[in-house]
Amino acid sequence: MTARRRNLLLAGALAVLLGVAAVVVALMRDSGKAADPAAQAGATSGVTVGRTPPSGAVSGPSASTPAKEPTAAPSKPRALPVNATGGGRYPARFSVGAPGVKPYKQSDKSLPVPKGYKVVNPSNKDSKEWDLYDCKGTKNLDHMYFKAFIYVGTSCHGTVNITNSIIAPPAGSQNRAILVNSDGSASLKLNLTNVTIRPEPVGLGEKSTPLNDHAINDCQTCTITLNRVDVANTGGMCLCGARTTIRHSWLHDNFIANLTDPAQAHTGGVFPYGGTGPVTIENSRLEPGIDAHSGKEVKNYWKAITAVLFTQSVDGSVLRNYSVRNSFISLGAYGLYAQTGADLRVTDNVFGPTHWDAAGGCDSNCSATYGEWSNNVVGTIDGVPTKKKVPQPK
Repeated sequence: MTARRRNLLLAGALAVLLGVAAVVVALMRDSGKAADPAAQAGATSGVTVGRTPPSGAVSGPSASTPAKEPTAAPSKPRALPVNATGGGRYPARFSVGAPGVKPYKQSDKSLPVPKGYKVVNPSNKDSKEWDLYDCKGTKNLDHMYFKAFIYVGTSCHGTVNITNSIIAPPAGSQNRAILVNSDGSASLKLNLTNVTIRPEPVGLGEKSTPLNDHAINDCQTCTITLNRVDVANTGGMCLCGARTTIRHSWLHDNFIANLTDPAQAHTGGVFPYGGTGPVTIENSRLEPGIDAHSGKEVKNYWKAITAVLFTQSVDGSVLRNYSVRNSFISLGAYGLYAQTGADLRVTDNVFGPTHWDAAGGCDSNCSATYGEWSNNVVGTIDGVPTKKKVPQPK
């Protein structure tokens, strides 16, 4: 194993360990309860910590007032070339997410949105979380502007639909944008459709966990579906390794602006750490290192962004039924770096610029195999495909 790849593997493991530590510290400090041992199965079980709800907790919004209109019209982002969607295979920038959200910059304090959203304030003012504890049957959350991170509790099962909504954890939030902690006693289907996940920024040297952690995680019995979801200002889209489908979605502007040294972070895109599959990514635009408003790469993005798509085994786990197709993959240290996986299927994708390679080769210490690798080509920073082929990693 080369020194560079050894560092990459260590960086991925360090990222998960740091994420677990952040979850444990934040949630134990907030609740004052001991962690639930059954919920500490590891990152692919959702980086979870069990917790007893405080008395009087409710599962509904804590406030509902109309969101304010922006005080000034937002500036327009740079126009994309005609074929910057790969012929319609993946979305254009600022074309998906919550309805009415206008183009924004990474540094904007809050999102410019139209009327019609209900503002949802945190259930806990210290941790900045909004609690969804007991949910059975079907729970629908629509046209909400969450000024909090969402905590999905251990007893939340059934189906949770979050639609046409904005999740904007404020400065000081103590966990990822959606922390899923549902236990294994029953299944949970979590569906996000037409959603914008965009934590509010903080200044240099300041901390807010959603900015540097994956936006959402899976759990032991979760099925997670993201459709037309816009994820920005985070440390990645999904720490998800099983029963996960991502469609027509967009990842951009991974947030490292609060770090004096970008290498302090090990962010990414979609990371099935210890996952067993299935994981499907299709018709999506994953460009974590882009400044979407200007169309330029974020300075030193590659020091923080390990890979747009990264797979890693835990205790001999094998990732199966992993498919990436018809997507744009750009601006990580690597585009794809697969350290584990059996019969991975990667087809009809466009790989934009990266710091090292579009698809990193894995040495004899890794176990990734490919069931299909076809029609993957190089593209420009804007997503325009060329005819140059991306070779299959060896």
